[in-house]
Amino acid sequence: MAALHEGACALPAPAGCRVVPVPNKGYGMFTDMAYEAGKQVFMDEPVFLMQHTGNRRVVAACAHCCAFIGSLQHQLDVIFSESRFASIRSEFCGLCQQWQTDPFFHEVASALASNSVVRCVQGCGEVYCSEACRAAHFAHSHNLLCTGPIDREDHPLLRFKYHSLEHADTLLLAAQVLAHLINRAKASGGGVDVTRNLMSELLRFCHAPFRDACRAPPGRGKDADFFQHTDCLINEAAALLKAALEIHAPSETAALFEAGPAFFSEVLGLFEYNNIDVEVASPMGRIFLARAQALLSISQTPAATAELALLERLFREKEWVMKCVWGEETTGIYGDDVGPEAADFDMAMGGDVEDIEKFDAQVATTAMEKARIEVGKMTFEQLIQAPWPSLHGTALFASVARINHSCAPNLKVEFPMNSARLSAIALAPISPGSELCISYIGQGESVKVRRTKLLEYGFVCNCERCLQEDSSDVRKAQKRLK
Repeated sequence: MAALHEGACALPAPAGCRVVPVPNKGYGMFTDMAYEAGKQVFMDEPVFLMQHTGNRRVVAACAHCCAFIGSLQHQLDVIFSESRFASIRSEFCGLCQQWQTDPFFHEVASALASNSVVRCVQGCGEVYCSEACRAAHFAHSHNLLCTGPIDREDHPLLRFKYHSLEHADTLLLAAQVLAHLINRAKASGGGVDVTRNLMSELLRFCHAPFRDACRAPPGRGKDADFFQHTDCLINEAAALLKAALEIHAPSETAALFEAGPAFFSEVLGLFEYNNIDVEVASPMGRIFLARAQALLSISQTPAATAELALLERLFREKEWVMKCVWGEETTGIYGDDVGPEAADFDMAMGGDVEDIEKFDAQVATTAMEKARIEVGKMTFEQLIQAPWPSLHGTALFASVARINHSCAPNLKVEFPMNSARLSAIALAPISPGSELCISYIGQGESVKVRRTKLLEYGFVCNCERCLQEDSSDVRKAQKRLK
């Protein structure tokens, strides 16, 4: 995969690294230093970042840095937001008040980014972990995308956001890019030429029109209907966003859309090739695990027994919520195949609206009942060890966007802190002058499956591992023929 087009990006490489041309790949990132396996090679902050819309159903996070925010009670209120959980919310609120005088409470407070929640001053509903994050997000792009001051339903920005939520929340990330370019252009004097230069800088990352870069839905190819649907979706989004932005920056917006929706489409295609999934582990699991283990050591006392009973009830309700809602919409990670439920739904799509609504209700009721039975069989030990919902989002990192793929990577990326700050860790000893490579996909599949998945990125993988497995497959085939 060509990590860059037409020269190196203006954003600097991490310290100790350099971006240079790589034959048949465009550009790649190399290190000038040696690293042992397990050592951190670099850290990086995202250029563009967004929590997945569905993930907001279970995680309260800072809109700028994606840190878990608010009190323990606040996080639980997000997970148990429905009226059916009013009782457990009330009971746990009382328990949280008891913890105020317990040393355990100070551990809870330190595990979250902030016990306070800073809200957008214009009233749009975005939340932050600090005033610094609120100000940074506003200056980055939110100043042009905030819906707080809007007082009419037909405003193009509101219509754009509804359109994005209906079809793909990546459209919201593309809007963030365009708003950020406008802010940068204005900071540099503004105008069409300045904006064009910034657009050219961004497109040095690998990109393609969205219709070419995106993958087709499971079970179908990119036929004429697919292209027509995709083009209509992009055209409508681009027209609404243009109308929303030109109110604030007519000349810069004119440059962004002087080729119609083309640049907007290229930005979406750039995301398809370069974005990575951001996953920030929830601090809730270790908080409650520590509390449960402490209580088990003194479980003979009435107070400890009563608190353990409440925690067990809380854990069962959390696990039921997870089984009901945790999936593609809350993680942003979509599978390759259509499951049996989706296939059944496709069969039901031939009916009228009333039939489809009845089908949806029946499927949901059956799934919830099944989840109740499964959760009811879990032991307390299984409950306290079960994961809590993590933050999932998508982001563009200038560093990772310039790192090529290998099915035998020497680098991995992770998010070890309570934020979207990325850490790149050596998977094996790395010597000076080595190219840094990550795996764009899971590594457990065969060479045939891996290559099929990597075609979505626009290249055929011929890394050392793939070539070795090719040779092994040929030898096995020749042996069978003898």
